[in-house]
Amino acid sequence: YDGKTGKRFLVDILIAPVYYQKLHHMAADKMHVRTRGEIQMLTRQPTEGRARGGGLRFGEMERDCLIGHGAAMLLKDRLLNESDKCVIYVCKTCGHMAYYDIRKGKYICNLCEDKARVYPTVIPYAFKLLIQELEGLCIFPKLILEEVA
Repeated sequence: YDGKTGKRFLVDILIAPVYYQKLHHMAADKMHVRTRGEIQMLTRQPTEGRARGGGLRFGEMERDCLIGHGAAMLLKDRLLNESDKCVIYVCKTCGHMAYYDIRKGKYICNLCEDKARVYPTVIPYAFKLLIQELEGLCIFPKLILEEVA
């Protein structure tokens, strides 16, 4: 029967089962959110990938978009504070990392010794690891400290 007019169609109608395939890629299966979770042992950064409970990839293009929109503090929060924030102690005189001497109870610089002016500095742990690897290759980068207003 015609749905609009109500007249009967004079045709043969075939009734048969219809098979269809379900799409396995559903939006609910693709959701990926993380606040806290697993981190890599070496770099102390979040693991990568949804299957391992890791963080979302934040590449250079995403970083450039945030810089272009003037969201530098969001960038700092996502890539430093919520990732692999690390406090190291740096000698302002020579620019090298200091270490804590348990006997003396203070931070000491190998190069400056008594003339050392040691200050805490917040950097990503991956950068600290890079400095240590460069020092292992006899390349000694200097960190120049400035007062931040």
